[in-house]
Amino acid sequence: MRIGFLGSGAVGCWFGGRLAECGYDVTMIGRGATYDALRRRGIQINDEAPKEVRVARSVAEAGPLDIVVLAVKVTADTCVARLLEGIGPDTVVAVTQNCVETPYLVADVVGQHRTWPGVIRGYLHHTGPAAVEYHGGPTSHTFGTWDGQHSELAAAFAGAINASGNEGIYHPAIFEDVWEKAMFVSSSGALGALVDKPLGYLRADLRSTFEGVMAEIYRVGVAAGAPLRDDAVARVMDFADRMPQDVTTSMQRDLKAGMAPSETELDAQVTAISRIGRAHGVDTPILDLCAQQVRQRHLG
Repeated sequence: MRIGFLGSGAVGCWFGGRLAECGYDVTMIGRGATYDALRRRGIQINDEAPKEVRVARSVAEAGPLDIVVLAVKVTADTCVARLLEGIGPDTVVAVTQNCVETPYLVADVVGQHRTWPGVIRGYLHHTGPAAVEYHGGPTSHTFGTWDGQHSELAAAFAGAINASGNEGIYHPAIFEDVWEKAMFVSSSGALGALVDKPLGYLRADLRSTFEGVMAEIYRVGVAAGAPLRDDAVARVMDFADRMPQDVTTSMQRDLKAGMAPSETELDAQVTAISRIGRAHGVDTPILDLCAQQVRQRHLG
């Protein structure tokens, strides 16, 4: 099984590095300083010895792959079709982004039968070209096939993730997990960026509004056909209550670091949900307000 990682940030370096360490055939796909670091040093995880991997500048250059893990950050300028240009006719794409729209964009390129929607969990921090830091806690990749039908390749991929010290989970109704993850990440990111506060503040001082954003995302997901259960908001809120109070999303951190909204995940994590809502006749007033105000503030 040959596995390519398109993107060498926190997710790509962590999962790719651990798989390579276990002897799996891993190719990291990157450009610029990331490509140079991968060629010169390999993947750097904390202060461990670097992990040597194959390196390519594009999917086409990587050669035949069984699976491409799409691990790039999706922004308003990301073109999925361009990223996947030259992909093999049988290669499966495993989606990892916190964006409910990305699986559909990938499926438009390779077809639903070759698209594995998925969810990554783990507090991983990208610290430089081909470098990641991890300081404990569970790490997992939950994924599924579009039609819910298991396959030998899916079983092998889950087994490889487990063998690498992470948790690989095949989910037969993966869009439930994709949308529930969005209910947490997109609501905490949108509201957190609006008030410039961490999770603890949102769930205490702005609890009803926080739940209101989750409810908006839930209604959009249901309208879009996601198999969300009636108690989804309560369960996601319970999850939020169990997370560390000082955490923020990567989108918040990028905005605070001075990145323009278009360079962050604001479009992918927030505006994308509003777009899907409009397509299904579901209003998202709180999400819309957050996105509008965050863009206005950070564009000066």
